[in-house]
Amino acid sequence: QDPLTALHPFYSVGKQIMESYRAHNDVSKSQARAKAIEMLDRVGIPQARSRVDDYPHQFSGGMRQRAMIAMALSNDPKLLIADEPTTALDVTVQAQILDLLQELQRDFNSAVIIITHDLGVIAEMAEDVLVMYAGRVVEHGSTREILTHPEMPYTWGLLSSVPDVTASTDSRLIPIRGNPPSLLDPPTGCPFHPRCDHRDKVPGDLCRTELPLLVEGRLNTHLKRCHLADPASIYETEILPEIAPDLVDIVRNDTIGQSGPVAPENR
Repeated sequence: QDPLTALHPFYSVGKQIMESYRAHNDVSKSQARAKAIEMLDRVGIPQARSRVDDYPHQFSGGMRQRAMIAMALSNDPKLLIADEPTTALDVTVQAQILDLLQELQRDFNSAVIIITHDLGVIAEMAEDVLVMYAGRVVEHGSTREILTHPEMPYTWGLLSSVPDVTASTDSRLIPIRGNPPSLLDPPTGCPFHPRCDHRDKVPGDLCRTELPLLVEGRLNTHLKRCHLADPASIYETEILPEIAPDLVDIVRNDTIGQSGPVAPENR
């Protein structure tokens, strides 16, 4: 999340990449240095041969993130896990980092898991989405399914809280009420029930007493953890008209004929 604190301030960036590379490969220091320069150049650090001896504080935020990616990919991993890779970066640098990740994913043929709260990053990068709350998966589906046909109230809250850039300046953000639960003392039943505005639609006290199973949603490729009998209709009649009224008819008529990243014009 924060490449500045992830890099040791007392060691040069190149030395830290070399250390990671030598831990997994029987190579000399000169070979490891050459690899560090190669990787810094690969991730777009200008004048990599001279910058390899710079310290983290001499790199900008975007360059530090590139250096961390270089370190992660120096050993040709089959899986790259990026935890909030665009946090604390400005919008332009965020786009550059995402483009870099996509390019390197193709070049190294690595799978990428991105952990993020940014739905724009999900729309741009992901093919498959797991929505988690309080340490549990609460919804799973393709990116298109999750962003256009969500079936779990927590996911509705995430989508509702995205600022609408076309709205008037007087419009207010729609937050998810309450606070995340303590994992040391989690709530009984559904972990989201203390914050859920729709628990009164479930008969009895099921949301408070029984943890919902992860079951198929409206589509057999979509999983959701919720006691609501027909969450899709609630989303289309109550949630969507409030957050994106122009999309109501489109979503209702959409058969989800494709998976994968959502095109920017459909976000």
